[in-house]
Amino acid sequence: MTDARRSRLGGPVGEGVWAVAAGVVSVLAAALALRLTPSLLTARWSTGSDDGTLHYILFTSATQAFPYIDNPALGFPHGLNVFFTGQIDVASAVVIGLLALVIHSGTTLLDVFDLLAFFGIGVTATLFFRALRVSRPLAALFGVLFAVAPYHFIRIGYGHAFIANYWAVPLAGILALVVNGRETDPFAGWAAAATTSRGRRVRRILPPLVLTLLVALTGAYYFVFALIVVGGVWLVAAFRVLLRRDGARSLVVPTVTTGALGLLVGSELVVLGLGFGQRYAPYFASRSPVESEMYAGRLTSLLAPWTGTGIPVVGRLVAEYQRSSPVLKLTESPGTPLVASVGLILLMLALVAAVVGGTALERTWFGRVALDPRTRLLGLASVWAALFYVVTGLGIVVAVAVGPEIRAWSRFSIFLALFGLGFVAILVDRATSRRLVRPALVAVIVVVAVVDQLAGVHRAVPLTPVVDEQAASFVAAAEKALPAGCGVVQLPLKSFPDSGRIAGLGDYDEGRLYLATTDARLRWSYGSVTGTRGWDLWKNAGTPGAFASAVHRSKACAVEVDQVGFIGHPDAWRPYVSAATGGTTPAVTSDHRRYLLFTVPGS
Repeated sequence: MTDARRSRLGGPVGEGVWAVAAGVVSVLAAALALRLTPSLLTARWSTGSDDGTLHYILFTSATQAFPYIDNPALGFPHGLNVFFTGQIDVASAVVIGLLALVIHSGTTLLDVFDLLAFFGIGVTATLFFRALRVSRPLAALFGVLFAVAPYHFIRIGYGHAFIANYWAVPLAGILALVVNGRETDPFAGWAAAATTSRGRRVRRILPPLVLTLLVALTGAYYFVFALIVVGGVWLVAAFRVLLRRDGARSLVVPTVTTGALGLLVGSELVVLGLGFGQRYAPYFASRSPVESEMYAGRLTSLLAPWTGTGIPVVGRLVAEYQRSSPVLKLTESPGTPLVASVGLILLMLALVAAVVGGTALERTWFGRVALDPRTRLLGLASVWAALFYVVTGLGIVVAVAVGPEIRAWSRFSIFLALFGLGFVAILVDRATSRRLVRPALVAVIVVVAVVDQLAGVHRAVPLTPVVDEQAASFVAAAEKALPAGCGVVQLPLKSFPDSGRIAGLGDYDEGRLYLATTDARLRWSYGSVTGTRGWDLWKNAGTPGAFASAVHRSKACAVEVDQVGFIGHPDAWRPYVSAATGGTTPAVTSDHRRYLLFTVPGS
């Protein structure tokens, strides 16, 4: 191999090769663990929550219109614009829009997006571990471990496609390394190698600014959590500078980085709060501060293996604990990898050792690791993140002082998992290679990770295909009975996105008819977003007369009734249908009479 070739592989190209390799391995490992097949990638997956249906609606809509542009197939007569729901982050909207150019099935689009998330996380996580200055093979290994964390599979099981796509979390970890100071800043050496003072300034400032922009383009949970972590590290760094009297210049890069992230996140929150002539009420207006305690995390759950672990007996014991514990019944499982849990415990021990160990600590291997600036940073970030993660923690302070939009503080666990894995990576990297100690540690970690993180995935997160034959046959008959482009008003009237169950009707069940529609041939009223002008037409149609007036003003040609939404009051829909259509004899009836279709005369 020539020197030039070796030099290229030793630089950015080499880093990219290892990161991409980690991404590919992450996808393959996830596909094997989930037992994915080509046919399963074209099927709707059943999930443990209503959110699965929501995401298939969002991705199907994205095949018809860019997410931030009105889609007339939903939210009739005004159209659905998911920008006003806060559902799809900017980065995901761009990726989905590009994928939709070649994938025209919303079902396949979501399934592929879920799978590609493993690749993106594997890449960015590898870059984070390289920023910790561990070797490339170790960085790639731990990048894979982070990408296939139980947290990831649990989100897929919940149907949380965007929460599962936590690629920005490792980038936030790199920003924390930058803000902590020159000792941990991964770009400091590269900047110092520049031949001009201007080049050094650009190299010091540009990479963190690019990372802040990328982080700000992710979902609200992760950019808010990132700002909390980076802001906490900056506060400690500033305090340290004051105590040591290092000079304010050492705080320039950390302050610019933290300020840029805060400015970008703040600007995005402001933009999301604007009405743009359509919205007059925020989507999250119904949330309350107490939900920040209902959906916070527990330390016991954080450190315990997940219920899908392949370690014998442990998964059953954890599941039994979760069932029997009366505390935080609504919270999500943190899904911490066992390797990361061990890392967090060792990290706390290292922090204690660094405080009480004295000068003798430097003579021991663990002591030298404990005194490493990287360890101090990971320990600080972990303690700070845990203060927001845990129930009755600082998350409730944010909910009261700023707003309750961010409520599932248990999702902070993915940051804690990153820091725990980071410390284990440092320990292994610093271990001696004599007597095969380091290879033995790597082998143990791989075996534990495979058994804990992958072996039980198919049992804990079964991807069972959903075939909604009743909706499909009803929609097929409705498409034959109605003209193309027909607007169908759905009863019971239900806003979008989540507005609670109505009788036996789940949160997003009315969207199933839209999912069964061929090429947006019919336009459905479901999808009118709460707090927007488009919802006003149906929000104010609470009486038969007002409903009939709204139907006629919308120029709808049909009314559909889902009788599951009227369990307990089976005839409640009749006055509304009669007022709007002049009768109650359906033109189309589904199997088991769940769905009824009535045509509007003169439409």
